[in-house]
Amino acid sequence: MKIRKIISALSAVTIALALGGCQNTSPAPSVPAVDVGSQSSQEESTASTVTSTSTETSTSTTSTASTSTETSIETSSTSAEQPVVDKTGQQGEISGSVLVAADGRGMPIFGGGTGTTYATSVNAVKEKVGANVNVFSMVIPTQGSFYMPEGFSMASEWDCIANINSQLNGIIPVDAYTALSRHVDEEIYARTDHHWMQLGAYYAAEEFVKTAKISVPFAPLSDYERHDIEGYLGTLYAFSDDNATMGANPETFTYYVSPNDFTTYYMNPEDVDFASAPMFLQMDVSQSYCIFMGGDRKVVHVDTDVTNSRKLLIIKDSYANALVPCLTGSFEDIWVVDMRYLEKMQHFPNSISQIVKDYGITDVLFCMDTFSAVGENAVHLPGII
Repeated sequence: MKIRKIISALSAVTIALALGGCQNTSPAPSVPAVDVGSQSSQEESTASTVTSTSTETSTSTTSTASTSTETSIETSSTSAEQPVVDKTGQQGEISGSVLVAADGRGMPIFGGGTGTTYATSVNAVKEKVGANVNVFSMVIPTQGSFYMPEGFSMASEWDCIANINSQLNGIIPVDAYTALSRHVDEEIYARTDHHWMQLGAYYAAEEFVKTAKISVPFAPLSDYERHDIEGYLGTLYAFSDDNATMGANPETFTYYVSPNDFTTYYMNPEDVDFASAPMFLQMDVSQSYCIFMGGDRKVVHVDTDVTNSRKLLIIKDSYANALVPCLTGSFEDIWVVDMRYLEKMQHFPNSISQIVKDYGITDVLFCMDTFSAVGENAVHLPGII
């Protein structure tokens, strides 16, 4: 079968990653509304599901809200032109359900979608929380946008993100695509896993902090404590049917611990309270991405040593897990909720707007990759507004 036909078939049934990570205050000022283009009435893309294994840590301290300060934030948008990335020109092959480049890098093929469910839900959250809460949208491209081999193609993630942004009202877009495009020669994405590396999350976090006009200086990467785990073969290796080229090229999984002080608390769906535990958990090498908070089912609260009264709520898929450690020096409090599991919580608010109210949230960040924004993961959003 010709390559073009294979890619067409994969695009028609997109590899929609489930992205399991393994798995009263003073109001902030109003946020100006962004211009809105015509909304698309197309259906979201249908998808097969790719999941990674989750290892959960059973944990459970209540937290209190504190007074926020006002911060003036202007609406931003993505760059008018797509960044030009110098592709390697290498060849590749379809192996299992992923594309494997000649150097052993795996990548899913993005099939496109309108993101209307996502955009409508984000807009509804903004309407409920009001002008005094800043709401941001960071839709993250996957590695295919930057490393696609010769002779292969996929739907444009740049165009997808731009289309989503055109449907947003009063939401501040965060341009992770351009931020990542400046660092394609670095290990910003995993080669054997469908996630990015924390280095990519660091650059996206830096862009978000700049967009959010955080007054605290963003710590340089040289201030972080680096940890390397050798011999990592992630989810894409399994999805490639144990591709020999990928298997012969395991990677180094690198994570970074920020220099500031923070305490991490967890609440599982059945827990009645939060309990403290490390943010970075020891995992088997094959589950290295789960080092970040140990999975997705828990609600996570990070109490930091920052005193700027900015309180962040992240609504996410597992891509954002690697982002959280990079924001511990920028926000006073960080609350982390996976959109797939919030409704399962028994002793924690089941809606985003209620969390904002109960914990004095000043900033809400929707953070996920393109597959989640246009696929099955986004269908969880309307039920947790």
